Amino acid sequence: MNKGNAYDNSVELYEEWFIENNNILDTEIQIIKDLLPDSAEGIEIGVGTGIFSFRLGIKHGVEPAKRMRQKAIDRGIEVTAAYAENLPIASESYKFALMVTVDCFLEDVIKSFREVWRILDDDGFFIIAFLDRETPLGTLYDHNKHSDSFYGNANFNSAKEIEEYLLKTGFYDIEKKQTIYTLDNISQEIKTGTGEGVFAVFKAKKQEGFNFTI
Repeated sequence: MNKGNAYDNSVELYEEWFIENNNILDTEIQIIKDLLPDSAEGIEIGVGTGIFSFRLGIKHGVEPAKRMRQKAIDRGIEVTAAYAENLPIASESYKFALMVTVDCFLEDVIKSFREVWRILDDDGFFIIAFLDRETPLGTLYDHNKHSDSFYGNANFNSAKEIEEYLLKTGFYDIEKKQTIYTLDNISQEIKTGTGEGVFAVFKAKKQEGFNFTI
């Protein structure tokens, strides 16, 4: 993960955004919940302050930022201090891994996704939520990111790029959903596919015995 991202020093501002945009958060929670495996042991990579894991019932997380990590711990989540590129977690430890708007801060996306593949059971799933650059709001985010408190160092990906990364790192059978078409704090429709909603979520299955060639 990008060691210079603004989340390290903006815990209060981060939390405040979700309080003020509670209906957007509720929509994002719901779209992820729709794709989570039932009754499975999971982990969130880049758990932040634990807002998503707490609401989704995920008990384990990884977070490099000390102050954010402490907030997640205060929410009852067991958090490991680490970066996504080098997870100190045994292979085949979890049924699913969740990553929420972390991809744009990763220093090495391929290495991070390979690590997710490694820590998943053979029948595990990777659920990744990201801000799709090639949507109306995604274009706006990308254009204005240098003046944004959180996304100044972000490298936003498109849905096509995320799919390519997943296929290259041993994932297949990708289910796609999208939401958040406006920044108005209202409940928003969840649709299949990509290209409209900036908040896209993919659920991909681990391909057992995948031969990494890159």
